[in-house]
Amino acid sequence: MSAEGDLEPLDSRVHGNDGFVANCTAVILSGGESRRMGRDKAGIEIDGKPLLQHAVDVLAPLFAEVLVSVHARRFDSDLPQVVDAFAGRGPMVGIASALAAIKTDWLFVAGCDMPYLSPQLIRHMAGKRRRHDAVLAEIGGRLQPMPAFYAKNACLPAMQTRIEQGRRSLLRLIPSLHTVILTEDDLRPFDSALRSFSDFDTPEDLTAAESGD
Repeated sequence: MSAEGDLEPLDSRVHGNDGFVANCTAVILSGGESRRMGRDKAGIEIDGKPLLQHAVDVLAPLFAEVLVSVHARRFDSDLPQVVDAFAGRGPMVGIASALAAIKTDWLFVAGCDMPYLSPQLIRHMAGKRRRHDAVLAEIGGRLQPMPAFYAKNACLPAMQTRIEQGRRSLLRLIPSLHTVILTEDDLRPFDSALRSFSDFDTPEDLTAAESGD
C-alpha cells in the first residue's frame, strides 16, 4: 500500500482502461431543504468555489458519468440532473431516483456539502464492491451513508418498498443489505484525517471550516 496521496496501479477488475471506476455512476445529492443551514448549501463557497463544484472536481476524473440529484431542476449546473422520482424528501428518495435512472450496476453517492472527498479513499471503497450490495464506512461509531457505493439490483427495490411504506431512513435499510462496512483503520491510509466524511449542516460548521478548526 502506498502512502496517502501516492498513485497506485489501478486494479483492472475495479477500474476500466480509461481509469474510471468500472460499471459505476456517481451522483451528488443536492435536493435537501438545508433547513439548519438556512440557505441552499450547493452554492455556498469554501476556499473560493461553491461546495457543489468541489464535489464535481473530485468525482469527474473518477467516474464516466456524474449526475446531480435535485428535488427540482437547478439552473446553476451543467451536469445531467436527476429530479426526485418518488414522493417525499430525504437522501433515500434522491438515491433511489438516481438508481432508477442509471445504466450502470453501481452508484457512488456523495453529498453536495462534502468538499474534502479523497480520490484515493473512493478508489479503495470501489475495490470492496464485489459480491456485495453496498460499501459504507463506520466513523466515530456511526455508519456513514455517504460517501458510499450502492448496487442497483439490490438497493433500488429495497428503497422503493421502504419509500412506499414511508420508511425513508437509510441507516435502518443498511442491515437488510449485504454490506461491506469499512473501519477507520481501513480508511486512514487513504485519508488520514477522514475528511471525506466531513459535511456542512449549519453556519457554525462553515465558520469552523473557514477558521481551520
